[in-house]
Amino acid sequence: MIRAIVGHPLRIIVLWGVLLVTLPASHPAFATSVGVLPAWVCTHPDALFVDGFQPTQPITRLPSNGSGGAVGSISRSVSVPGYGTHTVYLSVPASYSPAHPVPLVLALHGQAGPGQGDAAAQTARNTWAPVASANGFIVVAPVGTEALGGWVPPPPNPSDYDIFAAAIADAEAAYNIDRSRRIGWGFSAGGHVMYDIVFNDLGAPLSIDTFAAFAVSAGAMSSFACSSEAECDAIVAAAPRHIPIDIHVGNGDSLATPAIDDYNRFRDHGWVRYSDLWFTLFVGIHNYSTAQLGEIWTHLCPFQALP
Repeated sequence: MIRAIVGHPLRIIVLWGVLLVTLPASHPAFATSVGVLPAWVCTHPDALFVDGFQPTQPITRLPSNGSGGAVGSISRSVSVPGYGTHTVYLSVPASYSPAHPVPLVLALHGQAGPGQGDAAAQTARNTWAPVASANGFIVVAPVGTEALGGWVPPPPNPSDYDIFAAAIADAEAAYNIDRSRRIGWGFSAGGHVMYDIVFNDLGAPLSIDTFAAFAVSAGAMSSFACSSEAECDAIVAAAPRHIPIDIHVGNGDSLATPAIDDYNRFRDHGWVRYSDLWFTLFVGIHNYSTAQLGEIWTHLCPFQALP
């Protein structure tokens, strides 16, 4: 498949319960199945036990056991061998405690424009922050390195996908992240990238097994992850599991039709609406909001990726 710098207009070719089960932080992050947590875990995100909510039901966690990270809206630096040092923006809720492993959302901004990557990453982080604060998870928002504010994908390796992996690893070293509950999200070009990561094996250090679920706001598979309907169908059919998916797009967005095509594609390949597939066509154009991100979190919060 032809690879391009995402966001470049010329598409330049660059060929809980009483019983809490935990696995050690050294356990491999790769998963083979989808797990669904009891509803109270998302309703009461800070609780280890809620009286009356199936108190004997075991819950598996994959804690990273990281420590030392600050709370609030912060920035951190990550280094990728052969690719330099890069800024990542985080939102860590005031309720965070290293005694309790929390979910993580990787938030990928859209094409930002020249010199605007930092601002776009901070906007993504800040728009997610109220949802993270209310629900007790950490947001990690990297910055695209492409000259026009988009993303540089593999090949070659390393690429911006290595920044994503380094950002997740850094957060897991600094905070106690539940590795079974990583959620991916992307807006516009970031959404195109999320489809690419999940449905294409590119030799990058993250894949479908990195995430329990993912969401796309105003993105489309055919914009980057595949170049024809037949190719898009093929990569979806080849997916090793039915990863839960949420799609949001405005009815006035030029990407509305391809987003609807993606929704239909997933249904045709066995995803079930309101079970592991959500689709929202909202009144609007090419944008996203905190309210929409809250809906996404509500839909995807219960899911785990379990080995």
